[in-house]
Amino acid sequence: MRVIAGKAKNHKLIAPEGLHTRPITDRIKEALFSMWQFKIPECRFLDLFSGSGSMGIEALSRSAARVVMVDNDNEAIKIIKQNIKNCRLNNGNELILKEDVFFFIKNSKEKFDIIYADPPFTIETIFEPLMQALSESDLLEDDGFIALRTLDSKKMADRYGDLVKYKEKKYGISHIHFYRKDSYEI
Repeated sequence: MRVIAGKAKNHKLIAPEGLHTRPITDRIKEALFSMWQFKIPECRFLDLFSGSGSMGIEALSRSAARVVMVDNDNEAIKIIKQNIKNCRLNNGNELILKEDVFFFIKNSKEKFDIIYADPPFTIETIFEPLMQALSESDLLEDDGFIALRTLDSKKMADRYGDLVKYKEKKYGISHIHFYRKDSYEI
């Protein structure tokens, strides 16, 4: 696992040991950031269930203005901090929070252009409440979007409150569901 592009290109990233995290593959990360290449510079990026911090670090490396990474696992938080330090990306644009994701969603006052969520695949019941919580929050900018990673077998609704699915992509056993506000016009 490595940083694909930007200021920290080719820096190796470490991941927490065990089965609690499943780091995103370089292939998926590269495909997503290729889609987002013109949206990342100067954006505000939220990485929920951050694990190793790979997605948030990629956004930092590609000049995101602000990156917030949220995970409730002590080991994951230590790894994220180590990865940011090793990549020399600790410049104050990042915020690493050891916090419950649902608590963060309910209580944060920040807004984000891109929200990436990668909940544990082993907790089958987490996906629907997560999308419901995001739809009830005010975290997403009007022209922003959410990318949710699930197993390819996990079906997600086309709508959660004012969030509508506008695209899906399959990568091996992973599926990325893309949502934006219903009121947003392309």
